[in-house]
Amino acid sequence: MSTAGKVLVVLILLVLPVWILLVSAVAQLNMEWTQALAKQAKQVETLTASVTKNEQAIADLQTQITLSQLASQEQQAVLQSKLADVERARAETIEIQTAVKVQIETLAQAVAKAELARDERQKEQQRETEGLAAARTSVDELKSANSELLAQLTQLRTEFKELLDSNKGAVERVLRSRTLRTGRSVSFIR
Repeated sequence: MSTAGKVLVVLILLVLPVWILLVSAVAQLNMEWTQALAKQAKQVETLTASVTKNEQAIADLQTQITLSQLASQEQQAVLQSKLADVERARAETIEIQTAVKVQIETLAQAVAKAELARDERQKEQQRETEGLAAARTSVDELKSANSELLAQLTQLRTEFKELLDSNKGAVERVLRSRTLRTGRSVSFIR
C-alpha cells in the first residue's frame, strides 16, 4: 500500500472515533430534543386544556358577574324605591310637624290673647266692683241724706201745719176782733 493510502487509513481511523462520538452525540441530542419536544407538546396540550377551562371559567364568571350586576341593579332599584318612600314619609312628617308647630303657635297666640282678655275682664270687673261699691256708698249717702231730708220735710210739714193752724187761729181772732173793733183792716201782704 501506498503511503497516501496508509495516511488516509490512519486519518480515517483517527476521525472514525470522533465521527462515532459526533454521531452518538447527535443521536443523543435528537433523542433529548424529541423528549423535550414531547414534553413541550404535552405542556401545549395541558395549556390548551387549561386555556379552554379558563375560558369556560371566565365565561361562567362573566355570567355570574352579569347576574350579580343585575341582582345589584334590582336591589339598587328596590333600595331607591324604599329611599323614595322614606324621603316621602320624611317630607310628610316634616309637613305635619310644621303644621303642628303653626297650630301650636296659633294656639299660643290665642292663649295669650285670651289671657289678655281675661286680665282685661278682671280689671274691668275690678273697676265695676269699685264703681258698684262707690255707687252703693253714694246710694247709702243719698239714702241717709234722703232720710234726713224726709225727716226735715216731715218736721217742716209739721211746723207748717202748726204755723198754718196758728195763723188760721190768729186770722180768726183778728177777724173776730175786727168785728169788735172798727179799726183799720190788717193785711199780711207787704
